[in-house]
Amino acid sequence: MKIIVVGDIHGDFQILNHLIETQHPEIILQCGDFGYWPREYGWPPDDPPLRNGKTKIYWCDGNHEDHEDHEDHEELSHIVESNKCEIAPNCFYQPRGSILTLPDGRSVLFFGGAASGDKWRRTEGETWFQSEVPLLSDLDHIQRDATIDIVISHTAPTAFKLWQVPPAGYSRIPWLAKHQEETREILNKILFRYHPQQWYFGHFHIQQTGCNHGCNWTALAMPLEGGETWWVQLPD
Repeated sequence: MKIIVVGDIHGDFQILNHLIETQHPEIILQCGDFGYWPREYGWPPDDPPLRNGKTKIYWCDGNHEDHEDHEDHEELSHIVESNKCEIAPNCFYQPRGSILTLPDGRSVLFFGGAASGDKWRRTEGETWFQSEVPLLSDLDHIQRDATIDIVISHTAPTAFKLWQVPPAGYSRIPWLAKHQEETREILNKILFRYHPQQWYFGHFHIQQTGCNHGCNWTALAMPLEGGETWWVQLPD
């Protein structure tokens, strides 16, 4: 079975469609900043439409999603409460602390969210939200004795030694703020409590790999940004 892990796409469903059409994965695991903005673009999206066919997409929230309820569209927390996580055919939102069992038996923990470093140019309640930042209490959603093989998150634990050089075109101060925000400490608790073998994340818009505390991790870039890797095939 072919499983692909994808970094931030920010609603670029055209390039996601192209990936699906050319690589033919059965499953996609996506690391947040998926592009859930129903009040802005409608949902399911139609410009361009999401054409995943039989490919199942499982995604966690990033800091760039619509986290609040507006008119006829559901905020992410309401999706969880209503247990309607299939928000489009074969497209599943994975709440913080949810665990997916892959067909080969491996368990994948999803833990999305992060604080926005660019709040100064956005509007609270419209383009950034307090609920985009995970809380310590979100850890309670994870079964205490769970076995976790793989983690899909938006940002990364501080235990992972990331480069601190911003990608070309990024302002240094707001980009470096991503390294200092509180979500990373919460993710440390997952790392040291559950000892996953693999971890994938986006958020920093860089491609880097490493191994810390016995966990092999991969940071994924954005599509077409400097030509860096923005998706990888999950190894067997």
